[in-house]
Formats: sequence, C-alpha cells, structure tokens
Amino acid sequence: MASRINQPSPASPINHGGAIDAAARKYGIPAHRWLDLSTGINPVAYPVAEIATAHWQRLPLSSELDGLKHAACKYYGVPDTQYLVAAPGTQALIQTIPYWLPDHAELSGIHIMGPTYGEHARCWQRAGHDCELHETAADNRKARARDILATATPGTVVVIVNPNNPDGGILPPDDIAELAALAEQADSWLIVDEAFMDCQPGFSVCPMIYRLPRTLILRSFGKFFGLAGVRLGCLVTAPNLATDLSDRIGPWAIPGPTIEIATRAFSDTSWQTETRQRLAADGNRLDDLIAAKTSLTRSGTTDLFRYYDGTDCAQLADHLARHGILVRLFDHDITKVRFGFPGTTTDWQRIETALDQW
Repeated sequence: MASRINQPSPASPINHGGAIDAAARKYGIPAHRWLDLSTGINPVAYPVAEIATAHWQRLPLSSELDGLKHAACKYYGVPDTQYLVAAPGTQALIQTIPYWLPDHAELSGIHIMGPTYGEHARCWQRAGHDCELHETAADNRKARARDILATATPGTVVVIVNPNNPDGGILPPDDIAELAALAEQADSWLIVDEAFMDCQPGFSVCPMIYRLPRTLILRSFGKFFGLAGVRLGCLVTAPNLATDLSDRIGPWAIPGPTIEIATRAFSDTSWQTETRQRLAADGNRLDDLIAAKTSLTRSGTTDLFRYYDGTDCAQLADHLARHGILVRLFDHDITKVRFGFPGTTTDWQRIETALDQW
C-alpha cells in the first residue's frame, strides 16, 4: 500500500515522542515529575566528565574535529574519514539532504518505506519533491524496496530505516547491499537510516560504503549514548559527496563540547559493551512485565525500545499518563504503542506500580 504526498503543505505537528511539555499541560502534572518512556533514547547516558573551559570559549579546532571523525569511523567501521560527514544531529541531515542531493542528480521521485520516522517524508515534501510512503510489514519491506528499484527511472530515491522505527524490522547487510546495487544500476539512490543500529553493529552497512557509491547512511549519536542534547549525527557516503556536503554544512557546525564528549564516547569500548548487555536485559525485563500485567503482545523490538500490539493501547497510555508515565502512541495505527526502557530502580518500580493498577 502506498500513499502519495505530492506538494508541500503548511507544517502540521508530527506526533513525536518526548513531548513532555504537551503531556504536562494535558494531565496537569509538572514536567519534572514525568517518567518519559516515549523515546528510544538510552535512559542511562554516557557519563559526561568535566569539559575544559576552552571548549566553551573558543571555536573548535580542525584537529579536534578530525579526532572526532577518526573516532566515529573506528566506531562505525567506516574505512576512512573521507567517507564521513559530521553534522549537528541526524535531524539536521534529514532536513538538508532533500535540498542538497538535487545538486548531484535530477531526482524523479522519493519512495519511503513506512510506517517510519515521519520527518523523512516531511522534509522531502517541504523541499518540493514528489513522495510516496509505502506502508509495509517488516517481512515485506525488502521485497517492496527491491521492486521499486528494479523498475526505477533514473533519479529515484528509496529511503529505508534499518532497524525501522517504530516496528524494529531489520534487514541484514547483504540485503541492504543488494538494494544498493540495484540503486546504482538504476542510476538512483538508496538512503539508509541506521539511527537505532548501535546495539547490533554487525548489521550496519557502514563498513561496506567503499563499494556503495549511490548509498547514503545516517547514524545518530544521541540515542545509544543517551545524550540527545549533545546534537551530533553522521552521514556515511562516497568521498565526493561527503566532501561537498561537509562544505555545504560549513565550518564549526559541531560545538567544541560536543566534539570532546563524542570523541570519548566513541572510543570507550568497555562502556559500549556493558551498555549493550544492559539494554538487552532491560528489554527482556520489560517484555516480561508487559506480558504479566497487560494483554499486549510484542510486535517489534530493538534493544532501545519495544513495540506492542493491542486493542487497548490508547487506554493503557492514558492510564500510565495519569501516573506521570509517557509512552508513544501512533497516528498510523491506534493498536500500537512503543515503550522505551526505565533507567533506574525507582523508575522500574514506578511503572510496575502503575501497571499493577491497570
């Protein structure tokens, strides 16, 4: 099933997670008293050590940005920094690409594998492109994308989120590489959003980028490292494209404190390993809790969130909200709800108490 989005329209709000301020107004509970489980952000953030005053007072040095890029490439498995662009958040890249990519090719149509992160369609639409959103089940997503690329006119763009948000569907690297090869053969483009890939790094196609010349890979720093406020995202793509996009973004786009924090985090393999193990265990713990206390069934998963199915999702979300706990409902399907993970013993006790009263 595909829905066509032809012309830019006045921006209407997208129902994103993390809308604590709106929930506070609706339920009359102050923002600081909410437990936010509506996002897929790691609730136990990478520890931020003291930042030298110089990073706040001066513009970042080119050598510091180079250090960040080297650390990011090692973390993502990218063969060389010439393939990597650093930007102030993945969202900034999602907003920029629809205006920048037409400088390199005449685009004929945008195909977004959905349901997925709403900003992809929104940003292509705002840039004046003809978009189709393809509502696909996780097990049919590759086949639909393959069919589009196999018959694509030159300049076609296919956007796929892997693992997908919100259903957690994930394609192995060989499947993505097959789609990338079809895009190259069709003189078209594949954009792969790997914002939730950190817990399964072996599924990333970043290490393959040297042989994927028509592929753009998005990576997010804030989700796995739990530091969304740091605002850092990376694009992995062919060197000529990476150089041009870096020039388009301009100098000093990444603040000095962000460079310092992210360089440390990308290099801290012990923290990364421990965090992946903890998140996997927390996901299983949440599954057990939901199974014991509700009639919901799990329909999608990553190690940063769970996606559940049930006819009473909206009622359960409302019940939890009255206890100051925010979960994520979806405009595309009222029978689905997404939970992030609690981060502390107190937070776990709080959701268990609320579910006991459900």
